[in-house]
Amino acid sequence: MMMMKTQSQNLVRKVIPSSPFSSSSVVKGSNFIETSLLSESDFISLIHSAGGCRQIKQIHARIIKQGMLSSSRIVTQLISATSLHNCADYSVLIFRQFSHPNSYIFNALIRGLADNSEFRSAILHFVDMLRLSVLPDRLTLPFVLKSAAGLSAGGVGRALHGCSVRRGLEFDDFVRVSLVDMYVKVEELKLAAKVFEESPEWIKNGHILLWNVLINGYCKGNDPKRGLELFEAMPERNLVSWNSLVDGFMRSGDFGKATELFDEMPEKNVVSWTTVITGYLHNEEYGKAISMFFRMLKEGVKPNDQTLVSTLAACARMGSLESGMWIHNYVSGNGFKLNRAIGTALIEMYSKCGVIELANKVFHMIKEKDLLTWTVMINGWALHGFHGQAIQYFDEMKSAGIRPDGIVFLSVITACCHSGQVDKGLEFFNSMVQNYSIIPTMKHYSAVVDLFCKAGRLVEALTVIKMMPMKPDLVIWGTLFSACTAQKNVEIAELASQNLLQCEPKHPGSYVFLSNFYAEIGRWDDAERVRLSMKDKDIEKDPGWSSMELQGQIRKFKADDLALC
Repeated sequence: MMMMKTQSQNLVRKVIPSSPFSSSSVVKGSNFIETSLLSESDFISLIHSAGGCRQIKQIHARIIKQGMLSSSRIVTQLISATSLHNCADYSVLIFRQFSHPNSYIFNALIRGLADNSEFRSAILHFVDMLRLSVLPDRLTLPFVLKSAAGLSAGGVGRALHGCSVRRGLEFDDFVRVSLVDMYVKVEELKLAAKVFEESPEWIKNGHILLWNVLINGYCKGNDPKRGLELFEAMPERNLVSWNSLVDGFMRSGDFGKATELFDEMPEKNVVSWTTVITGYLHNEEYGKAISMFFRMLKEGVKPNDQTLVSTLAACARMGSLESGMWIHNYVSGNGFKLNRAIGTALIEMYSKCGVIELANKVFHMIKEKDLLTWTVMINGWALHGFHGQAIQYFDEMKSAGIRPDGIVFLSVITACCHSGQVDKGLEFFNSMVQNYSIIPTMKHYSAVVDLFCKAGRLVEALTVIKMMPMKPDLVIWGTLFSACTAQKNVEIAELASQNLLQCEPKHPGSYVFLSNFYAEIGRWDDAERVRLSMKDKDIEKDPGWSSMELQGQIRKFKADDLALC
């Protein structure tokens, strides 16, 4: 008996490292367990001070022992606390122990499930709420609407809209914003706009969020001009309004208008700068993205992880090693952690800028690696011709318990392709399909075709093309054609060229390659015929361009260009 009391005392001391109660409610020392019962308020204070699910479970055990589980206030707080600590499954278990749940308990559970992305469960419990004739209120519907949006369930969302009307809640400001947000996320912008337009003026004038949600919807739906109309009609704007609009024009490819709006912003935060940098990256304006990053630093704004990742990606695609190394030094000297996102971006930057050794060094400095980290490193080895390392790292990745996907299989098949290991490449391809049930894409078939082509096995490459479940694209026929020209295989080359022209009749490269091939084997009449056909169809080849980094700036030039002279 004495032993049980000691264990109970230890449990309470563990749960209550320093008592949140007044001296009148808690008896100090060993008499605490023996002489005191915790009140409803005491338990609620304990729940609020809990540091995690483990402590909440201990408190829950004490609640059961003291027979206080019939208190709806305590159960509501338990459900809210477990949800807050990402223990949604335990929240459901607590809910099921309460025999007569009221609207407060249902609301706490539905909100917790929605906040933990357990959208289906949130909707099912809302259905239970209706079945038990517990009436939903303004604190119920927004989180069920969030769940419908999370599942892209427009039909459920419309039904919830009807429910809000029947309950007289459709003009509640909280519910109104949630309705517009739901319709935006299920991509029913016309309904979102209708709900917005039918909103009372007092809601429109008092809630910037209502405007911002619809503006964001238009921008994500590739209609930033409609978003701009709303923006100009707003009674007031905030940073979110500006950032959404800048992002919308960047997404639509109108980075001129996006930059104009950005320069007009009365104030900018790190999100504003990151939006522009990421927008330039996605529009392949890599030099502008890098320049914008350094302009941001000059104006005294500290980047966040996403800013660094986007700028490093621009450096990788531009081949800007000097800027990439400067950013690496900035990360090291300004308190940023080498997490997976930044680390993976550095690996890609060093790999694509030709410094695979530094990429590998960064790789080993990252403590927690995910599939993307491994994939970028394996792809780096493959592109640099280190085929053995690519395959070795692939095996190490699997040993670390990370399941490969189609992208990393593409990298190792490519490594086999460059090293001439046809059988090994086919082994990886078959393993991907048979052992991992990954459906091959066009890129996988392209890699297998390239595998045979580089080994000079053109007939087998053509067999793979004919057996593909999808229509071969320009890249696959181009790979076969290039291999045929190297081996002077006229018959397959002509077949490949015919298919190239069928894929993209206006593509100048197909005509140029075929004409050059005929010229190389001495068939001058055919070479001239192809050139004349190209001229008759008014097809011109765009000049190629190159880039180089000079004194910290990216310079682009083409043949006969005097810009650098």
